[in-house]
Amino acid sequence: MPIKPVHGGDPMPLESPDDVATLVGHLERRDREPAWLGDHFSYLAGTRPDWFRPFQETVIAGNHLPFWEVVYNDACVLLAGASDRCVETLAGRLRDRWSHYDMWALAAIGTDAARVVIADLVRAGGDRQDLEDSGIWVPPTGPAEYRFTSQRRAVVLEPGDFPGADNPVGLPVERIVRDPATTPVVWHYASFRLGQIPGLPPFPAERAHLVAPASACLWTVFADIGADGRYLGEEVRFESGDDDPDEDYADDAPGFGVGRVVLRPYGPDLIYSNGNVHSSPGVVGTAGGPPIGLYPNPSCPSCKRLMFHALTVETYIREHGDGFRSLYLCEDCHKVASTATGWN
Repeated sequence: MPIKPVHGGDPMPLESPDDVATLVGHLERRDREPAWLGDHFSYLAGTRPDWFRPFQETVIAGNHLPFWEVVYNDACVLLAGASDRCVETLAGRLRDRWSHYDMWALAAIGTDAARVVIADLVRAGGDRQDLEDSGIWVPPTGPAEYRFTSQRRAVVLEPGDFPGADNPVGLPVERIVRDPATTPVVWHYASFRLGQIPGLPPFPAERAHLVAPASACLWTVFADIGADGRYLGEEVRFESGDDDPDEDYADDAPGFGVGRVVLRPYGPDLIYSNGNVHSSPGVVGTAGGPPIGLYPNPSCPSCKRLMFHALTVETYIREHGDGFRSLYLCEDCHKVASTATGWN
């Protein structure tokens, strides 16, 4: 069974719409562990989100959201396209009293109506930072903009020697930067063929590189990308105030951990546990989907627009530092950002 709940006992089958109705019934009665329910809803998001569509209004109008333990990237699939009635219900509750659960659900819906309401609420004093952490930008005018794609791919690591791989892991730094002698980049996690991540905005480069400086703290590496696909003008910004390189990280062996990653669609062949698919063999992250939501996301240093989240992986992809590493794009300014954050 691809559902492996951390709490609450053995999984129930989800093989038909009737099984989903039974699952929603457990949510309404609150007679199962929230985490147990969450792993089942996560499986639905990865396999048959269409079976959940008839229950969107039940979960929202019935005010079951505080007990619906579903991570945001799954909610963006399960609640996508919910009716204007759902939007109006959530907007009304939010105007009466701010609720993280209601705003989170409104953000997950993603329709034009939801985008307009989100922008209005933020301009009326709602929590802008919370939304930006979730990948939603509210410009000075107009509706909110979603700076991520809800279409997801599992990032699967395959160690070994793969010349000409689409998504190589562990390239020499001189292969990915224009000026190796002056770059602050010392580590290459992986390069990703952007066309394999559905829903990304058009970008002039075929690939973008997830990279790191010699530092163990939280950082962002901004870079332009040239016609040859190499980075130039790299700049590191440190979140902790510690901008001294960590020599231990500068000395990581360049030949360590080479391989490739393969991007695979979500489906029943993955393992759904603890709100993610990282228990699946070889899975080290997700391409597409919203950012983690617990840390600030980078804004483009040129145009100041929130950058578009492309992917987030664990440092297990090629160990250098500890935590999550994310890749962002600015499609207008042709800039790329790699970020380091801690574990949840």
